[in-house]
Amino acid sequence: MRTRVLGPEEIERFMDSGYATVRQAFTARQAAAACECVWRRMEQKAGIRRSDPSTWPERYDIAEHLRNAEVLECFTDRLADAIGQLVGEHNWRGERRWGFWPVNFSFGRSRPYDFPATSWHIDGNWFRHTVDSPKQGLLVIGLFTDVEPRGGGTILSLGSHKRTARVLAAHPEGMDHRDLFREVLSVPIGDFYEVTGSAGDVVLAHPFLFHTKGMKHRGAPRIISNTEAGLRRPMTLAGAPGDEYTILEQSIRRALREEPAVPSDARSCRF
Repeated sequence: MRTRVLGPEEIERFMDSGYATVRQAFTARQAAAACECVWRRMEQKAGIRRSDPSTWPERYDIAEHLRNAEVLECFTDRLADAIGQLVGEHNWRGERRWGFWPVNFSFGRSRPYDFPATSWHIDGNWFRHTVDSPKQGLLVIGLFTDVEPRGGGTILSLGSHKRTARVLAAHPEGMDHRDLFREVLSVPIGDFYEVTGSAGDVVLAHPFLFHTKGMKHRGAPRIISNTEAGLRRPMTLAGAPGDEYTILEQSIRRALREEPAVPSDARSCRF
């Protein structure tokens, strides 16, 4: 590993709250060039034109990896080093790609601003979830536009990765994503946090951290990309004495030892 991008405070935030932020993982110039590719693809697929707001829906998802050079260069060495810090540089599959593109034009603008009570989930509807699964690794949220408060940022339920870990540990046979969501969300969640920042910032979220789309009451269309940082092998959670664990593995081991507290702002939520 060439650089330790994340300091002790960010590491502890990942362990306890479920996320770490890499500021300026790529440049604003790189982000703007990638956004041009996103706008072209939206026009090709759905007739959404940057120059014509009358064509803008409330939200639009590009459910594909964009392989333009301008997009790929946003997956920088600095970002790769930060991922390696959390999951182990030799454990990460090393795939540098940007995947799902949820573009938020005006979701929820006609309603009073609040944290949504619906659509809460973790990513991974394409595999069976286990506590040591290598499929997701991390949820990587790249900000390709500035995201101001109430500007449509992803909403995280901080600390919810702890309950998810405990639910999965109780089901060694694995769980379908909908069954997992139902059981985790049978208990209220809270500590809601809106992801904001500048174009080029990247949030590295725990694969077990519940999140949902945020309402967008201000600002230009918000463009982000969600991708995974999959692992080469299942995680080691109960190794032999003296074994070393990655930060991600340590966070799960801690969650399994400590009963999580119910947040003071907890509310009932659902998928």
